[in-house]
Amino acid sequence: MHWTDIHTRHRGPVTVIELRGHLTLGDDDRRLMPEVSRWLDAGHRVFLLNLQHLSLVDSTGVGEMVGVYTRVTKLGGNVKLCHVSPRLQEILASTRLDEVLESLGSEDEAVARMTQR
Repeated sequence: MHWTDIHTRHRGPVTVIELRGHLTLGDDDRRLMPEVSRWLDAGHRVFLLNLQHLSLVDSTGVGEMVGVYTRVTKLGGNVKLCHVSPRLQEILASTRLDEVLESLGSEDEAVARMTQR
């Protein structure tokens, strides 16, 4: 699989976007930002990017996630990550993006933390 397949579902107020495949420079069909934009237009503001089935992320993919974070937070929303691979976590830490793109462990843990009052 050389492209990213996206599945979206809702868990309470959290819009979970599950990415599968690759999020890389070679992707001709960018789908993450349009998917997030669609839900933003519908009034959703809390997003969880589930990366459990994402096998490869390069700097372009990280940039796309940062773009999503920027767009959502400008509208008063929130974006978190879950199931981040050790390699991606290393990339986020080395670029200090882990201070922006927070990883919350499993999807269940992330949803629980994101819905706490």
